Amino acid sequence: MPSKTVLITGCSDGSIGAALAQSFQRHNFHVFATARKLSKMQSLSTFDNVTLIELDVSSQDSIDHAIDTVRTRANGKLDCLVNNAGQLIMAPSLDVDNAAARRMFDANFWGVVDLVKAFAPMIIEAKGTIVNTGSIAGLLNVPFGGLYAASKAALMTFSENLRLELAPFDVKVLTVVTGVVQSNLGSENADFALAENSLYKAATESIKERAKGGGSGKMELAKYADALVDAVVKGRSGKIWLGGATTAALMLQFLPAGSVVSRREDTVVTGY
Repeated sequence: MPSKTVLITGCSDGSIGAALAQSFQRHNFHVFATARKLSKMQSLSTFDNVTLIELDVSSQDSIDHAIDTVRTRANGKLDCLVNNAGQLIMAPSLDVDNAAARRMFDANFWGVVDLVKAFAPMIIEAKGTIVNTGSIAGLLNVPFGGLYAASKAALMTFSENLRLELAPFDVKVLTVVTGVVQSNLGSENADFALAENSLYKAATESIKERAKGGGSGKMELAKYADALVDAVVKGRSGKIWLGGATTAALMLQFLPAGSVVSRREDTVVTGY
């Protein structure tokens, strides 16, 4: 019988969350795996140590239902909360629909804040760990990802401050600076298109490739998940860097802002 429990958001098939769920259950955790629809978690339905919960992180009613389920099954304690659910919008900032951008912030930032507040009593009771999935995008100035980067920058700032605030209660907070990983993030952008009157119309193909998550050097999902679970099991707290391109992103933190991206911008924006 698993001795510890973890709740993970964003566990749809092919996602980082699904890989984390499988890794945690191999480490003898009982996993509460969540997604907006149960039908999106078929790959986890056969594991005895996994309970599937329908959860929309932007809905308080949905969060309350998840709390009731976990409280009953976990006897009022939760050893780990992994805030992994998120959305990606890659497009020129001038072209992004404001309503869509707000929904992204609800998923990437406000949903995390709401879940942390909701599950804090159970995490504190267990002297557990909160994991927040950030991104190297929140640290780099890269064209066409400004609003997504802003949501992740906000999340990582919140996460590191939360670590200091919860330390007196023996709660650890891991901020995962995630690089490029072989996940389904970006798959919802397969039909990406710019409006005919967009100032960036000539760069459509270049932006579309980035929106779909194209590129090389991606870390395998299983390796990413196992490394993160290992950090949780070992009681790590603070920032950890995982995924492809994280070494380069870390090195860039010691250079003047924009000094590298500005030199290669002609390779990013093409077609003019």
